[in-house]
Amino acid sequence: MPVLVQDVEKIDPVMNSVLNKEMKKVGGRLVIQVGDKEIACNGELTLFMFTRNAEAKFTPDLCSRVTFVNFTVTPSSLKSQCLNIFLKNERPDIDAQRTELLKLQGEYKEKLRQAEENLLNALNSAQGDILENDALIQQLESIKKDAAKIAEEVALTDDKIDNINEASREYDPIALMTTKIFFSLNNMANVHYLY
Repeated sequence: MPVLVQDVEKIDPVMNSVLNKEMKKVGGRLVIQVGDKEIACNGELTLFMFTRNAEAKFTPDLCSRVTFVNFTVTPSSLKSQCLNIFLKNERPDIDAQRTELLKLQGEYKEKLRQAEENLLNALNSAQGDILENDALIQQLESIKKDAAKIAEEVALTDDKIDNINEASREYDPIALMTTKIFFSLNNMANVHYLY
């Protein structure tokens, strides 16, 4: 089972063996040294540590051994979320178009990646002189046509997304104001503890 450690402000050096997953076999079982004690564990040790302190600073040594996931709210991410909410409520048509176009762009990028992979596989599997292999040349020309067609479609969706972004910019001021209000209220506790 995963281990959850709450409110981590600093890491005790005793935990280094756990963070490094320094396990050893003793008598047919896996153990890990924590301080002066050996604790039995399996090889699937998962440790989650979290803190509510957004200002917590960790050493570079720790940063190199763990994966950090930062869930703090930033002004740009909050502004983007507010803009999405306003668009869903005020202009559902624009929001639906934007969602559909982003989905299409993802599909087109996947098709381009697939075409590149097919090209590399075709070149890799070619035997003999590449210039004299008619089947390979036809396959390469087909891949080139498909890639050009996909690139045109990507350019069209980019233009449509630019138009949609232009229409959604009228909601930028209200999204920015909402973000400022949130961070102002969030910092009121710094003014007086009763807030």
